[in-house]
Order: sequence, then C-alpha cells, then structure tokens
Amino acid sequence: MTIANTPQAIKWDIKSNPTKKKNIMSTSKPSVPIALSADAVDDLIYDARAGDLESLNADIAALATQHACNESLIVASAIDLADESEGGSGSCVLHFPAANGNAEILTILLQKLASAEPAQRAAFVNHRNYSGNTPLHWAALNTHLECVKALVGAGADLDVKNDAGHDAVFLAERTAWAAVEDNGNGEDENQNQPQEIEMTIGEGEGEGDAEKTDAGEMSAGRQVVEWLLNSDVGSSLEKGATEGEASA
Repeated sequence: MTIANTPQAIKWDIKSNPTKKKNIMSTSKPSVPIALSADAVDDLIYDARAGDLESLNADIAALATQHACNESLIVASAIDLADESEGGSGSCVLHFPAANGNAEILTILLQKLASAEPAQRAAFVNHRNYSGNTPLHWAALNTHLECVKALVGAGADLDVKNDAGHDAVFLAERTAWAAVEDNGNGEDENQNQPQEIEMTIGEGEGEGDAEKTDAGEMSAGRQVVEWLLNSDVGSSLEKGATEGEASA
C-alpha cells in the first residue's frame, strides 16, 4: 500500500509571497525518534487520510513491534520528510485527519501520543510543514471545530504562524468571511466535500470551502473563531491583541 496513488493535497503556489522559498530552504528537516521507511510513513499517512482506523491501528502496532518501541514513538515519527521538489509536504500524520475533519482518527492519534515525553508531544502537535502550517492551521482553515478542540486540548499553540504570518484564528476568520460573501452568490454544489488543503495564504488568495449558512446563522468558520477566542488559551490571545491595539 502506498500513498503515491492517492489524490494529492490541493496546493496553492503563493507567488506574491517572495519569502516562501527562503523559509522552506532555511527550515531544516525535523529529527524523528524512530527512522521509519518512506513506505511505512506513506502507509500511516494514507490510513489517516483515508479514515481507515483499522489499518491505522494495525500498521502502528506492527511498526511498534518491529522497532521494539512504544506506539507513541511511531506516531511521532510519521512525518513526510520527502523534499518538496519530489512531492513532499513536510506534513505529519496529524495534518490529514485535521484537514479532512476526521475527529475520530485525530483523537486516536493524539491518545497514542499521550505517553510520549511532554516536549516531544508538544513539538509534534505543533509540527509545521513546508508552508509553516500546523495541523491546527488546517483544521481551522477547513472549519472543523471538533478537530480544533482536540488539537487545542492536546497542546496546540494558537500563536504559531505559518510562512505567510497567519495564525489559526486568522485562517478560520478568513474562511468565515468567505462564507458570508459566497452566501450572496448562491450555494456551491461542492460545499460539503471534505477538503484536504495545503496552502500559505497571501493577500487576495481564497480559502477552502466554508460551510454556507442562512442569514443570522453562525457559520462553521465563525464557530471556530468564537470557540478559539473563548477558550482558555484563546482568551489570553485576544487579551494580548487588545492590549497591543491600546498601546499602538
């Protein structure tokens, strides 16, 4: 089984962001606790992307036995380390269920990570791919509230910015704005298709499909924004932004 035959993540090339190439080149590949083969990583990412929980559990267990280690180390080693020129994204196994809204798969992976060292777990949950996006960026962009909650509960950092300088709250808010604008232009027949998005947002770039709503109903994007800002970590983020505006 290999991910090479699966649909690739949607990717926008942000030509208006001249720092992207510099950021990618200056970012060294992360070290992983277990040196998994490229095929093994592909299998794990494929399982997570496809939502195949049975295969995911079986593959993780088999690799843990093969390498005589805890399953948490296998999960923490599941990072696409292929060069971007060869089709690599730099994403970890958490990015894909976060992007697709598969809260069950994401929660299982986070539970397996629970026994890892705190620093190792935090680094993996906040892993930035080649565009600087974390799993939380992808979940927020695609307005998957349950995935956002799971990631924040596992220690996802709301302050992390991607290479375009945007945090998860900003991405969710941009998607919410897009939903409001699109609402006046008719329904998109593909609005409920799950999105698996890799992007660095620049000025003028669009976002992933947002859930359209009737007037007066809170969009999925707005729900994510409100939850993030009202969470314990989000409250401090909002407070800091307010204080920054006051001192400006």
